[in-house]
Amino acid sequence: MRLKHLLLSMVPTNKIIKNMEFPSCKNCIYYKPTLLNNDFTSTFNKCYKFGEKNIITDEVTYNFADFCRNDETKCGKEGKYFEKEKNIKFKIFRHKIISNWPFSLPIMLIAINLFIKVLFGK
Repeated sequence: MRLKHLLLSMVPTNKIIKNMEFPSCKNCIYYKPTLLNNDFTSTFNKCYKFGEKNIITDEVTYNFADFCRNDETKCGKEGKYFEKEKNIKFKIFRHKIISNWPFSLPIMLIAINLFIKVLFGK
């Protein structure tokens, strides 16, 4: 009995994961993370494909990405309007720098100061 259990545990099982065939919003050109949040995949991030313009102020309010994916009249579960972001790694890196700038700025200034001291030998 133990041998059978051991052999069964060695056989890879097939995973069943829903929605694997659908694209992720974070990889879309319309996906815009909020600057208030360091998390690139937060549910508070917006989809710049769908929004509404205030006719008095001209301000455009965009929908949350997860609302757009749950609404079949918008992108829906399958991501009807998904367009692949070509530079996703750069987009994530830029978001991390911008969202962390209050913490990164002193470190960058110290690094620049040290670099100048080493470069000019002062």
